[in-house]
This record gives sequence, C-alpha cells and structure tokens, in this order.
Amino acid sequence: MNSEKTPQKTAIIYLSGAGLTPAIWDAVHSKVTTPNVALTYNRDTTTTLQSAVQDVLGQIQKIDATRYVIVAHSLGGVIGVELARTLQDKLGGLIAVSATIPAPGKSFINTLPFPQNFVMPLLLKVAGTKPPASAIQKSLCSDLSDQQATDIINAFVSEPRNLYSNKTSTSMLPASKYLYVRTLNDKQTPTQLQSSMAKQLPDAKITDIASGHLAMMSHPDELAEIINNFIANL
Repeated sequence: MNSEKTPQKTAIIYLSGAGLTPAIWDAVHSKVTTPNVALTYNRDTTTTLQSAVQDVLGQIQKIDATRYVIVAHSLGGVIGVELARTLQDKLGGLIAVSATIPAPGKSFINTLPFPQNFVMPLLLKVAGTKPPASAIQKSLCSDLSDQQATDIINAFVSEPRNLYSNKTSTSMLPASKYLYVRTLNDKQTPTQLQSSMAKQLPDAKITDIASGHLAMMSHPDELAEIINNFIANL
C-alpha cells in the first residue's frame, strides 16, 4: 500500500488594506514562486464583514488549489482571519503584514487604543472612510516614491463602515501556520500595536521589515522572500 500523501496544490491569496486596490501587490507578484493572486470584495455601503468574506470565498473556490495561504495587510487582516475560520482544513497558513487582528468576537474598532476606539465611530459617521490626500500621504506613503504615492492617493477608495464595526466570530482560529510581519517604520500602525495584534494569532512567529505601512511596494524583494520561505516550510 502506498502511504505517501497526495501533494498539496497551494495558492496564495493577497488581501489589501483599507482603501487600497490589488495593484499594491504588483511588485511582489512575479517574485513569489507559488501561484498568487490579489482579491478584493464588493465595497458598497451595504457590505458587511461576512458578505465581504463570502465574496472573497466565492472567488477562491474558482482557483485550482487544495490549500490556500492568506497574506493579509492592514484592514485585510479582519477579513483574513474570518476567511481562515471559514477555510478550516483548506487553510495552509496566514501571513499578516502590519495587519489588524481582532480577538474572537471583537471588531477592528475594538483593537484601537483609548481614546481612538471611542473617537473612530464618530469620525467614520461624520467624515467617512476616505481620508484627505494629505493624510494618506503621511500615514501610508512615508517611504514610497512620489509616483507610488500619487498612484496610491489617486486609486484610494472608500471602505464600507461595517468592516470597521462588525465583530468577528467567536470561534478560535484553525490549527495552521501563522506569521506576523511587523513594519518597523510604519506611520499608520505603530510597532507596539502590531505586536499586540500578533498575539491574536495562534503560536505566530514574528519577523520584521524596516518599512512603512506598504512594505509590498517599498520592500517587495524582502516581503517576497518572506512569503517564499513561509511556503517552502509548510
């Protein structure tokens, strides 16, 4: 009897941060040796966390693979952990890149320190989810070229408010491999906050990139190497 396991066919799924399009992953895409694709979801005002997850799941189910590795950035982490819970044994692992990882049953807003966790709901209601260009430049583009910053600002879209306020499910994350990539020069998400997010991933290892919030654009070679090594050691 042949006791060898059938080789797994792996696909990598990128989930972008708030307001960001799949194009942020372009510089990483060709450097990663495993099939990889950046997905997004319906971003109209009625979208909920669960409908966003189902939207991404529907796209994943059309990909020819037996297991999936999620690479989630920033707000994409909230969708990423819910997607991980849905995939269960089809989850090959999750790489969180400066990602928001709420505790089970908590929301993005719940992860913010005081007083931001009280102020943000009001800001979202009054100002919406698309910051002014100057704020995007300062928080997201601190180590990008002028052209990259212009591209980010011009392509930035509003997010559904529900993604910030909807709570994740209370179930634990499935047994899998987890890695948190901290971006050490991040003007959007401080390193200390990233470290607390990493603790929400079961037995997660931590690695660092000396980049701003968009490491996939400013340090694509370094991030691609981290992803390739993660896949090689599954």
